[in-house]
Parts: sequence; C-alpha cells; structure tokens
Amino acid sequence: MFKKIALIAALRHELKPLLSLGNWRLEKVAGRNFYRRTVAGKEVVATTSGLGKVMAAATTQLLIDRFAADLVLNFGSCGALAPGLEVGDLILAEKVIEYDFASDHKSVPRTDCEPELLSRLKKRFSDFRIGPLASADRNADTPAVRDDLFRRYQALAADWEGASIVRVARRMGIPALVLRGVTDVGDADLASEYEGNYQKVLPEVAGAVDEMLAFLAKIESGNAPAEGR
Repeated sequence: MFKKIALIAALRHELKPLLSLGNWRLEKVAGRNFYRRTVAGKEVVATTSGLGKVMAAATTQLLIDRFAADLVLNFGSCGALAPGLEVGDLILAEKVIEYDFASDHKSVPRTDCEPELLSRLKKRFSDFRIGPLASADRNADTPAVRDDLFRRYQALAADWEGASIVRVARRMGIPALVLRGVTDVGDADLASEYEGNYQKVLPEVAGAVDEMLAFLAKIESGNAPAEGR
C-alpha cells in the first residue's frame, strides 16, 4: 500500500514530543531538519512546516518529491468548534475544509482524507473523535467565529495547516490523514488557553501518532490488530 510515511507538524514544540519516542536520525536538506526512522519495515520521515497554508503546502510537496513519501500524516493542536469537546480530545479528520478560500466562481474547497485508512483507524482507535476539520490562516478565537464555523460546516475543530497538506497530497495521488489534539475550547482567550494546555496535550498527540505509525505500518502485511485502543 505504501512504503514511506511523512509526518508534518507546524512547530518545533509540536514535533518534539514525538522525537522523544523511538530512535530518529537527523538529516538536513536545504538547511532544514528532517528526522528519519523505520517502523515495521516502513520508512518514516518527520519535520516541521512552519505556520500557515503556504509553508505547509510547500513542505508537503518537498516530502513527496525529495523523500518519495506515499502517505502523509499531519498532526498537532487545534481549537474546538463542536459543543461538548474537551481539552485533550483527539480529532481525526474525515475531511478538511479551507474555509477562508474566497471566490465568486468556486465553492469552499472540501477534501476527503483517505477513506480506506479512516475506516481501519476508526475500528482501532475508538477514542478518536472523527469528523470535518476547518482550516485557515486565521485563529478561530471568538465564540461567534467558532459558532459560525460549526454551523456552516459541522466542523469539529479548527487548525491552520490541515487543509493545505491534504489537498496537496491528494492532488499528487497520495493518501493523507490529519490528527489533532484539542488545546482550547473557548473558555478563555485563545493564547492563554493554549499556553495552559499544550504541554499536556501535545505529548498525548505524539503518543497517539506513534501508535498510529505502528498500526499503519503493519496494515500492508495484514498483521495490524483490529481491537479498540
């Protein structure tokens, strides 16, 4: 199914907890850091993109062209939109919505994540919340904005990079997934909520990503377990 898995986090502190799991080899390309390891016979490369859609799209294309990635997984933090979500909930996107796209001639882009892999992951990771993810180069940082995004798109959460990563990967014919951990739910201002929660949430996201890697790497061989997480 695939041989090389690419992992993309926006920021260094989102990637750092994952680098503490397993033995990673550093490789520098054009002055940027890429980290490599092998999981169940599959090559894995992880890096940071920087914030926003442009940087995320460029990094996705680089991982496909330079490292021959044939599965892309984006991970990191997100803000809750759906009522009832709590800090620490893990969101697995079934589709990504680029909600700041503005055109008089085209609708807001909505791109499905890889359906076959989603189906398998749903069975394995029963604690993941699965649904649409809204992405844009802006913060969903007021109750009015969050309520509007949920009303318009039924998106569970909002991030910055997911839509661009999935769109580039799918345009190249490559499966893509997004896993995000909720760091803010709108109880206070975005910055203070994030600062108060990310150090707890991001290691949980990294642990889930590590488990996903082990599961995904074994799918092709038929050895992936089917029981819930």
